[in-house]
Amino acid sequence: MDAIYDHSREAHWPVLAPSLTAVFSSRLSASDARDYDAFVATARGSHYSQAAAWAPVVASSRPLTPYYFMLRSNGRVIGAAMVLRGKLGALPLPIGRVERGPVCDRREDLPEILKALKLSAMHHGIARLSVMPYWSNSSIADVDKSLGLCGFSDVQTITGSHVRALRLDLSTVGPDDSFGGSDFTKLRKELRRAERAGAIARRGCDADLVAYRGMLETRQHADGKSCPPAAYYEALKGYFLSGDARNAMFVADYEGEAVSAVFATRFGDMTYFVAGASSGRGLVFSKMVQPMAAAVLWARQQGSKEFDFGGMPMAGDSDPKRNSIALFKRSFSRTEVDLVHEHVRWF
Repeated sequence: MDAIYDHSREAHWPVLAPSLTAVFSSRLSASDARDYDAFVATARGSHYSQAAAWAPVVASSRPLTPYYFMLRSNGRVIGAAMVLRGKLGALPLPIGRVERGPVCDRREDLPEILKALKLSAMHHGIARLSVMPYWSNSSIADVDKSLGLCGFSDVQTITGSHVRALRLDLSTVGPDDSFGGSDFTKLRKELRRAERAGAIARRGCDADLVAYRGMLETRQHADGKSCPPAAYYEALKGYFLSGDARNAMFVADYEGEAVSAVFATRFGDMTYFVAGASSGRGLVFSKMVQPMAAAVLWARQQGSKEFDFGGMPMAGDSDPKRNSIALFKRSFSRTEVDLVHEHVRWF
């Protein structure tokens, strides 16, 4: 049963400080929804996957229900998380996952947030909770310490959610000679090769989602993986093609056919590469280079400070496909950052 409750009044659970109140529900009140969105949009340790706007996309991709957790201290929000609870048909499973969260603005608040999140999850019958607070590099040691003290264990694997990301400082992308300088030599060559072949980059439209679906499902079948349901593509349309200036789709068009697609979203000072796919058609140029470059230029024009290209292989990862993708991304940047690993606790 969904609930909005105050842990400090729950006598049968360990009591939090009287100043702390927690919310955990699949349906937030109007005021709680505003507070949740405002906090996730501005907190330093935040990520687009924790925003309520992303919930329809993730919920359409696999069987789960998003729950919203929020912790207030003296009425001020200090922590939040979108908890993805698995389900079997209509039956909720005792498994919860927080992708790139919980969110906090101050790392020192994380122990209290984790404690309240644990109590909320237990109260709703969740027995296993996975978290990945979105902090990088020098912040990782402090976050890992908090996770360990709260009983969470590192369960990161090479095939799990990425814990290394590639980022580009968009101040290095000039307004005139967009990809000038020696850092972009390889990228310029790849872009010229695509242009000489007659390919162009353009903004995506509704019809391009059909092409994207074909490209993605071909890849999924080749990898022996299941394909997302039709509702997933409708959710992508609503998120990326609804006219929201923070989200965009770019495609490479060759001979009147979309041969690749890239989805990007702006969140805070960062623009993220969210997803992409290319056709299996053999061509003499990199099919992904033009739409990815278009996404980078769009991000700079929209005022983002950095562009995040997503996952890079962990040390020791010899998978040829992941390393090939990483090689392509490095034509844009060589600045890699480490992220907090996935941690799990059983209750």
